Amino acid sequence: MENNSKAFVFDLDGTLFETIACIQEGDDEFIEFRDATKLLRSSKPLPLLALARRVKREGHMVYILTARACAIAPTIARLLRIYGVEAEYVYCGGDAGTDIPEYKRDILEGLAQEHDRVYFYDDEEPNRILASKIGIRSYDPSGYDDVPF
Repeated sequence: MENNSKAFVFDLDGTLFETIACIQEGDDEFIEFRDATKLLRSSKPLPLLALARRVKREGHMVYILTARACAIAPTIARLLRIYGVEAEYVYCGGDAGTDIPEYKRDILEGLAQEHDRVYFYDDEEPNRILASKIGIRSYDPSGYDDVPF
């Protein structure tokens, strides 16, 4: 591409927000990943959210790439708007029926075709490793310490 476009891609849980969603044992082990009320009421912003707001204000594209189910995407977009971030798109792989790191890698490959530079922030190392293998700049959000909310 020649327009020097940048895409900033963020995971949600443990990256932009501290949430109570966790894997549960049983038939529906990801039930909390689909609970809109819990997401809105219990999510606490993490410092990296300041970066998402800043790059959006600078005119760059912001995407969310999460392991949550597709049904929760509108709630994720709403949560982000509450904190001043308008995402271009919320990608959800929780119900894609595939390996999450591979799903994220595939989405990142597609975004790399649309943008000159893609920056990926995820708290899970397997996701960052696969992204790095395809040339995507990948970052661990735990090292980001901008002014917290």
